[in-house]
Amino acid sequence: MKKNIFPILILATFVACSPRVKDVFEDTAVVRLGQNKDVVKQRLINAENGWVMQYFPITSTSMSAPAAKKGYTFLMKFLDDGTVVVGAPVEGVYKTETSLWDIINDNSTVLTFNSFNSIFHRYSNPDPELTLWNTDGTGYGGDYEFSVLEYNEKENYQLLKGKKRSCYIRLYPMAAGQDWEEYFQKLDSMDKFLFEEDMPLGMYVNTKHLSLYNGSKHEFRVFEFGADTLGGGEYYGFIVTENGIRLHDNEISEQTINRASFNLSEDKSRLVSVLDNNIYIEMEGSTAFESSIAHGAIWEADSLSLGSSIIDAKNTLEGYLHSGVGSAKGNKNARILSVGFSIEGKSVSLDVYYTSTGSNRLKDQYYFSASYEGSDYKLEYSNNYGQHNLINYNGEDFVKAFEGTYSFKILEPFHPSKGIQMSKTSDANFTMTLEQ
Repeated sequence: MKKNIFPILILATFVACSPRVKDVFEDTAVVRLGQNKDVVKQRLINAENGWVMQYFPITSTSMSAPAAKKGYTFLMKFLDDGTVVVGAPVEGVYKTETSLWDIINDNSTVLTFNSFNSIFHRYSNPDPELTLWNTDGTGYGGDYEFSVLEYNEKENYQLLKGKKRSCYIRLYPMAAGQDWEEYFQKLDSMDKFLFEEDMPLGMYVNTKHLSLYNGSKHEFRVFEFGADTLGGGEYYGFIVTENGIRLHDNEISEQTINRASFNLSEDKSRLVSVLDNNIYIEMEGSTAFESSIAHGAIWEADSLSLGSSIIDAKNTLEGYLHSGVGSAKGNKNARILSVGFSIEGKSVSLDVYYTSTGSNRLKDQYYFSASYEGSDYKLEYSNNYGQHNLINYNGEDFVKAFEGTYSFKILEPFHPSKGIQMSKTSDANFTMTLEQ
């Protein structure tokens, strides 16, 4: 029996001598939650002109249902009497509505909109009429209760996280004196400036070059630059802001962007990340050119805007037109009017517009294969053609002068329809301005 006493005495001595661990926090978790609740509540109430909420209902970045991941903007004024005024366009018409709100403790500090608001609860209401997934009772799949996370002092926003969908939401203080309805007009103007023409954008992040499609839907469909865009891609929602856009996701195609806002640069040529000015989005001439002609646009260059190498080839061809070559009749009034580009099947068609009498307008078509060399666009004559009367006048020499690799410059950024400058990378003297 004595053998068991000694170890027990040692253990008792060890426990008695252990030092007391000092409390890390001065107050209990319950007290700290209550204090944080009061701080958050006063912060929301104290914003003189309310808050801009940048709201996303869905988190997934895989395949998309219509408008599944796009973001929405609400304006909110939190009042001390427990009411909140919410403002937003509903089906194109601006409206406001007042309902109830509160800050509660539910394992964390939670912002709840605890009475029905037809503007805001539209996105969390399980209404089969609003469903995105063709399934009754899902609605838009949004939240109406949000965990209150840290306040970002540097960028001046309150970060929230949806309790059910886990979407990150930001609240920015609305500028004092800003009229709410006019604020949405600002957003509409920015939206129109960036996406009215709905051309692909290029995004440069780290070492990756990405192509962004579907900007007008506020839900980028993303591919690596030069990839086949007929199917697939990943979808990333974003919100149009008064300064540009903000993407919702922390990453885009495995590249970190930290849910960054992208502000329109001073010269309005690109959208630049507020976190890293080496990450930016711009409309690229080559993809805008290719996409526009693929969707039926025809770009034409006035004969006077052609570069020197093309002018020389044009003058030679017009000499043949005037004098005739072989069995072809000549006419001193014949001349080249302009050239254009369109899509014929999988080929780019060079359309040569000319007159044989001085008063008529004719068109020949010559086909080029097209491919990318980096961000440049390569046209290679395929010795194939549709209407080809100019061949009788040695016209192929003129056509072949367009063979080569091109860079593009959009004359008014984000608006390629105002004109694209097309330059041969191998000929410093060659440029031509294209207009639709």
